Amino acid sequence: MKLAAIDIGSNAVRLQIVRTVENDPGQEPIKKLEFVRIPVRLGDDAFKDKHISKDKRKLFLKAMAAYKFMLDAFEVDHYMACATSAMREAKNGEKLVQLVQDTLGLKIHIINGKKESELILNSVQHLFQKNKNYLTIDVGGGSTEMTLISNCKIINSVSFDLGTVRAFDGAVKEKTWQTIEHWVQHKTNGFENMEAIVTSGTINKIAHLINEGTSDTIFTRDQLKRFHRKVSKMSVQERIEQLKLNPDRADIIDVSADIYLRILNWAGIDTIQAPANTGLKDGILLHLYNKHAK
Repeated sequence: MKLAAIDIGSNAVRLQIVRTVENDPGQEPIKKLEFVRIPVRLGDDAFKDKHISKDKRKLFLKAMAAYKFMLDAFEVDHYMACATSAMREAKNGEKLVQLVQDTLGLKIHIINGKKESELILNSVQHLFQKNKNYLTIDVGGGSTEMTLISNCKIINSVSFDLGTVRAFDGAVKEKTWQTIEHWVQHKTNGFENMEAIVTSGTINKIAHLINEGTSDTIFTRDQLKRFHRKVSKMSVQERIEQLKLNPDRADIIDVSADIYLRILNWAGIDTIQAPANTGLKDGILLHLYNKHAK
């Protein structure tokens, strides 16, 4: 059986296609077939103007048309497309989603922060160990989802209007920062030896750059601080050339590192894990697998 997830984020639109395999002990239940990422950056319009412009709509429709062809070409059995923060906030978001369904036959779900958090959590819950405390953090282009886990149980979960594109565009209010700081300090207080499990494409790229030459996905807050200082001094062009980054990631990578560092500082967390194959698209695929393949 073939499954596909479409993650319509504020920075990029992603398509992941997989097929299910016999779930023998020690074997992953799904095998990757294809992954495509198109940097539409819907958040540029949505967060500043609350409206997705004509040019962005055209690019988005091209991306969705390409994905529809790929779903058909790979003969995908089940798919799920989820749009997050940018589409939630754009006044013409619902209209654009309806246009995609009318012209391409692709159904898109505009999900709220709670649903987004649940799907992301699906992709990392296998990492939780008994008698340990975790804060999961997913900093996307437009929103940040966090969940406090203790002894494999959800203690609290939240979504904030804070993201890399939103911050890069100067669309984050000071009150939002204060609210997040209060939530993190208040909710994590009393939980000892807490670790962070971080998801999102940008933090995975940061972890790869920090642990260059190894397959390690764990790093420390001090390592992230040093990385942030380093990239903050570099121009976008230098980041593209020296760090081999795509332009749409090069301009926000320092912003992403800064957001994660603030949260880690407020929570007093030193150990960070950035596992591969985690995040919204992976949570969507697990949802589809549990619904159709089990």
